[in-house]
Amino acid sequence: MVAGMLLGLAASASWALANVVVQRAGRAVGALRALLWAQVVGIALSAMGTAAFDDRTASFTAATGGWVVVAGVSALLAYFCLFYAFEHGRLTLAVPIMSSWAVIASALSLVLFHEQLTAAELIGAAAVIAGAVVVARHAQRVETTAAGTRPRWLLAAVGAAVGFGILIPAMRRMAPVFGSVGTIGAVYLADLVLALPLAIGFRGLRIDLRLPPRRAWIPVFLAGFFETAGSVCIVLGARHAPLAIVSPLASLAAAFTVVYAWAILGERPARGVLIGAVLVSVGVVVLAL
Repeated sequence: MVAGMLLGLAASASWALANVVVQRAGRAVGALRALLWAQVVGIALSAMGTAAFDDRTASFTAATGGWVVVAGVSALLAYFCLFYAFEHGRLTLAVPIMSSWAVIASALSLVLFHEQLTAAELIGAAAVIAGAVVVARHAQRVETTAAGTRPRWLLAAVGAAVGFGILIPAMRRMAPVFGSVGTIGAVYLADLVLALPLAIGFRGLRIDLRLPPRRAWIPVFLAGFFETAGSVCIVLGARHAPLAIVSPLASLAAAFTVVYAWAILGERPARGVLIGAVLVSVGVVVLAL
């Protein structure tokens, strides 16, 4: 149990760093271009890792193929929305909303893996949801566009939460077949197989798929590295503790990212955002107790 919780915290630290460099990569070369090459980096890293460390305990079946499709679709939704939201929005608003993925993942784990939550853990999950809702409502109020509509990056933050909430349990289903590290590469590859035809087919999107310029490679590489490292930590953590516990711990990345954006980037969240971030953090801690 302790090992799983520590790996969940390691995932949160890795994803907090990823949030920062993802924003820089997206603003340097555009969300989709940064996403493409960050995932290419992730595939290369996972290929090296699986050759060195992975062990597989199950064979590929039709059911596994179904989970690969689910993971690919949810990853495409999650990562596109994440890169888009960070390119166009503010970290102090987008990240707490995205952190609600942990509640979705925990709820699915109760159904898929028959895990059990105590009354205190249910209260913690409710706090995470309440915090995300508080931040979302504040963001909707202060970031309303001139036409009176919700900004697209706010909707993208919600989409990322849904995508990651589905992706994490799917990755746990895939891990016995692909290995803890190999699962990450398989997810990225499935994502790209789905995304590239869309990018090429919809010419109106004008998506630039060229290699990033040299100055942009550091944030792109680090985005791929930290996203991959965080995903490996949570898949490994699920081996040692219930996913319903590991996922909320990993979502502490929200609190770490808000602190960074406040202290380093100079973003000054309003009281409503701070209340929401505190609720998310308290809920995560309660879930982990």
